[in-house]
Amino acid sequence: MQEMLRRKDAETNLIPFTEYTMPRYRTAAHHRVIAGHLERIERGEIDRLMLLVPPRHGKSELASHRFPAWYLGRQPHSQFLSVSATESLATDFGRAVRNTIDSPDYRSIFSTTLAEDSQAKGKWHTSEGGIYYAVGIDGGVLGRGGDVVLIDDPYATMKDAMSELTRKNVWDWYTGTIYNRLQPGGAIIVINHRMHEDDLSGKLLA
Repeated sequence: MQEMLRRKDAETNLIPFTEYTMPRYRTAAHHRVIAGHLERIERGEIDRLMLLVPPRHGKSELASHRFPAWYLGRQPHSQFLSVSATESLATDFGRAVRNTIDSPDYRSIFSTTLAEDSQAKGKWHTSEGGIYYAVGIDGGVLGRGGDVVLIDDPYATMKDAMSELTRKNVWDWYTGTIYNRLQPGGAIIVINHRMHEDDLSGKLLA
């Protein structure tokens, strides 16, 4: 009975899900705040969210790894676009999310599974018709849509953030490419630590 309650709690809430699928995870107070807002995204209560958190505070593990897996467990028909500064980093997140969904712990919580014919680390489908697609900044997303677009650290380095040209390229890609892939009623999540007053978060706040 206790195990069944743990699984039910993990199905409903992001922090219990993270702790269940990653037993060594240590939850801090700020993780609960972050998870609470991500859960509001899943419930459709908000459709824009910025998580402005310093490095090494566990924001990517929770928001870019565990949240997409949890979200697709609850919304297995949805399309999830994950964006990072580079394609390799985006692909790393895609592999981590895919492996979590393919784990025995996950299958004990959700019925969502991977489609047998589509399990590439950067792009894969759920058996229920959902899609996860990982792309780097400036990457092509033609033909892709997103019920959730999650952008985690759009600048690879501080040098990139200090470059006016790079900041302009990120902004142009955001407004001209990725924003147009958002499905009607879809949500955008931006995760980063502030690097410049005119970085992506700064422009969005302005």
